Amino acid sequence: MKVFVLLLLLMLNKAVSQGERGEFGFNGYLYDSYGSANLDSNGLLKLTNYTEHETGQVFYNFPVRFKNSPNGTVSSFSTTFVFAIVSEIPTFSGHGIAFVISPTKGLPYSFPSQYLGLFNSTNNGDPSNHVVAVEFDTIQSIEFNDMDDNHVGIDNNSLISEKAASAGYYKEDGTFKNISLISRKPIQAWVEYDSSSKQLNITLHPLHVAKPKTPLL
Repeated sequence: MKVFVLLLLLMLNKAVSQGERGEFGFNGYLYDSYGSANLDSNGLLKLTNYTEHETGQVFYNFPVRFKNSPNGTVSSFSTTFVFAIVSEIPTFSGHGIAFVISPTKGLPYSFPSQYLGLFNSTNNGDPSNHVVAVEFDTIQSIEFNDMDDNHVGIDNNSLISEKAASAGYYKEDGTFKNISLISRKPIQAWVEYDSSSKQLNITLHPLHVAKPKTPLL
C-alpha cells in the first residue's frame, strides 16, 4: 500500500498570550520540515510522496507560548488551514494526517501508517508525551478503537481519541453532511480553544461552504 500525497496550506494562526492578541502566518520561510515533507512549486506543503510507510512533518519554526507560567491557564487560540488528501488510488487510502501541538519541534521517533507520525508502539498513551493532536483519519484501526475509516478525533498523548466524529459538518438547518477526507478536494479545518470554558472545538467544511456555526467536535 502506498502512502498519500498530502497537501497542507496553513492560512492563518492566532494565539493569545498575556492578554495580548497576536497573529502569525505560516509560509515557506517560517517552518521546519522532517521526513518527506517539502514545499512544492505552487507554494503548497506536500507532506508525503508515494513512498511506502513514509511520514512527513511540518512544524512552525518558533515556539508559541500557551501559558504565562507552568501552573497558569492555557490561553485561548485559533487556527485554520486547508488540506487535500490525494491518494495514488482514488478509492484506496493511506492513514491520513494530523494537526499537532507538541513540546518539541519534530517527533523523530514516531511511526508512519496507523501512528500518523505522532507516536510509536512504545510511547503511545504515555502522559509524558505532552502532545495534543487532531487526527483526520482515513483508515479504521481497530487497535485504537477507531469508529470508522473517515473520522476526525481529538487525541491527548494517545491515538485512542478522547472525542471522535465521522468527518462532516452541520448545515444551517442542523442536518449533518458527510465529507470524504479522501475526496481529493480542498477541505478547511478550524481548531479553536476557549480558555474560559476550557473547550476545544473542531470544525470542518468544504471551501465553497461558509464556516458552520456548530462545530463537528
